[in-house]
Amino acid sequence: MTTLPELDIDPFTEDVLADPTDFHKLLRAAGPVVKLQQSEGHDIVGVGRHAVMQAVYENHADFISGRGSGILDLARDEPFRVPGLLNETDPPYHDVVRKVTTEIISPRFLRGLRRDFQAKADALVDWLLDKKEINAHLDMTEAFPLEVIPDAIMGARSHGRENLLKYSVWLFESMGPKTPRARRVLESVDNVQGAVAWVEESSQRENVHPGSIGAKFWEAADQGLLSESEAATMTRTLVGAGMDTTIYSLGMTVNLLLDNPDQYALLHAQPELGKFAFDEALRWGTSVRQVFRTPSRDVEIEGVPVKEEQKIMLVLGAAGRDPQRWGPTADDFDITRDSSGHLSLGRGIHSCVGAPLARMEAEILLGTFARRVKSIERIGESTPYINNTLRGWVDIPMRLHAA
Repeated sequence: MTTLPELDIDPFTEDVLADPTDFHKLLRAAGPVVKLQQSEGHDIVGVGRHAVMQAVYENHADFISGRGSGILDLARDEPFRVPGLLNETDPPYHDVVRKVTTEIISPRFLRGLRRDFQAKADALVDWLLDKKEINAHLDMTEAFPLEVIPDAIMGARSHGRENLLKYSVWLFESMGPKTPRARRVLESVDNVQGAVAWVEESSQRENVHPGSIGAKFWEAADQGLLSESEAATMTRTLVGAGMDTTIYSLGMTVNLLLDNPDQYALLHAQPELGKFAFDEALRWGTSVRQVFRTPSRDVEIEGVPVKEEQKIMLVLGAAGRDPQRWGPTADDFDITRDSSGHLSLGRGIHSCVGAPLARMEAEILLGTFARRVKSIERIGESTPYINNTLRGWVDIPMRLHAA
């Protein structure tokens, strides 16, 4: 048995959150599982190697989700919200809810959304080309999901949708430690409890639109497949999990295309590569920094002991650029690469149930954009998004050149 190696790095400092590249390299080099420092006193170990992370994901008996997918241990700590019914439960309960959700978000349902998504993408690209100089985060990669996701998932009321963005800040900051920076951010959000209440109200039966995923959850409740509280929680969970993750994944993709003009030229020549560009960006950078698992007992990971109460931090970005999995070009952004084995959308029973929806959004938006925009030009430095859980950009200034 090998002693648990230690790394004197707090992954939640502002410097690491702004650019985690060095942390990822050190984590992979230190060992298969590594004790991390954390200024708020959380007992966490990190995994950054692809093969080890995949094994943890797939062993849902020893590494459970029911004690929380964030830094809090739901067996001991007070939860800040109702735990997620998919990402924070274990079999057999998890399997029942996932089966209902998978049947709702079916290929047939997604095909029904495609025409509306395409029309909205066409209109957005028209507007972007008229504007010419844009902040790709606000004008494109945030604007499109904010238009289509609330309609598809909950049929949310048009008035008050800005609350969805406030809700996501609250949700994803709270999944990490309450550092002084995180506390300042949470305190700066205008009426965050009002935003949480708006999302909760919008998830109720009377406020979801017919034909939306939320309405289908309520239909499942009528059929006895879910309780009414589960229908509301699942609607809220999908919005919370699917909004900002998609926004920042799309932004990561666009920012990488700006940094790699040869890859954008390839995408313009073959717009059907949009969905592959999106997955390559998820591998290269991933919008979700980490998820957590908790050992159900004292276990070993490749001979290294981990205690039951220790939170295991799966550092997705480190695995995404692990040269042991991706070879000597792991740091290159290549939209022709087969990125299908990346772990940024999970693995095993807890793989992201909303992934087909996110991929369809990306395929439509990026493909439409690439067909009509010959080239893109950076006109300023992008500003990193500093958040406990999400990674991306809040400012991506660029100029568009029409095809």
